[in-house]
Amino acid sequence: MEDAIRALQLALELHDPGEREHAERVAVYAVATGEKLGMSDEDLIHLRRAGQLHDVGKIAVDRVILRKMGTLTEQDFEDLKKHADAAVDVLSAFPWLSPSVPMIRSHHERWDGMGYPRGLEGDEIPLGGRILAVAEAFDVMVSGSAWRRPLDPEDACMEIRDCSGTQFDPNVVAAFLSVQPLIQPLGQA
Repeated sequence: MEDAIRALQLALELHDPGEREHAERVAVYAVATGEKLGMSDEDLIHLRRAGQLHDVGKIAVDRVILRKMGTLTEQDFEDLKKHADAAVDVLSAFPWLSPSVPMIRSHHERWDGMGYPRGLEGDEIPLGGRILAVAEAFDVMVSGSAWRRPLDPEDACMEIRDCSGTQFDPNVVAAFLSVQPLIQPLGQA
């Protein structure tokens, strides 16, 4: 199973460099948050796998869009948004990943219902998806990107807190903020 996860991560890494490290950091943040929220050991395993593979659907997104510097066009963003559903197609070949798939598919949903791909809101969003949303947002903020300079962890936490109740589940935000200072993400000494 772990070999299959590594193979999928490698395929994504070849398509979009840097994704494997990002996915591993997201998994670390997500599992720590899930533990704080009292998830079972079995659910934490599925959450870790979801974190490791949350962006695997980007394999179906044009590399030009993934590597584009600056703001995406409306059409580019529409194409990028398809990665959440594309992940479902990619991962359907692995029945043992089926508990992780709803988490992956929903990691861009928003607490207020303004997310994608299905516009779910509140508790309609699987808990794992709500956790991944916070974990991924934090990692993107502190790692930076082609269109955004990295923030220090304190500023990223303030931004996460500011989005509590709109973009993010307030309970997940509280759990994440309580464990974030204790987490030593991969690749940082």
